[in-house]
Amino acid sequence: MPSGPSPFVYLIPAIALAAVLAYYLYGAADRFGLETHRTEAQVTGKQFAPGSTTYNTNIVAGRAWTQSSKNPDMYVIGLTIEGQAAGGAVSPELYESLQPGERVRVEFQRTRFSGQILVTDVRR
Repeated sequence: MPSGPSPFVYLIPAIALAAVLAYYLYGAADRFGLETHRTEAQVTGKQFAPGSTTYNTNIVAGRAWTQSSKNPDMYVIGLTIEGQAAGGAVSPELYESLQPGERVRVEFQRTRFSGQILVTDVRR
């Protein structure tokens, strides 16, 4: 009786590929073409993340080649938008001038399925 490869050899990669495809399709459907809303929000806090450098090593023509990429400083403020917590990146000048409790104008998008708030702009 001839034996061939197990059917699981093809089934498991197909299931894994389908799961990855479903994940990316969900993300695209959840976030693509969202309506932008404008409202006022309250500043709840501030967080600063200093810049860093990341290194990636690639093998080119049999030799290791290391590339660096700089990540800038991030100035993030915590916000309460329509009763939901969110965060938004701001300029260093705006970051320094804002204090918790202040009101700011924001533009944001709300994802379709998860209801997550994505802040796109913060202004005084």
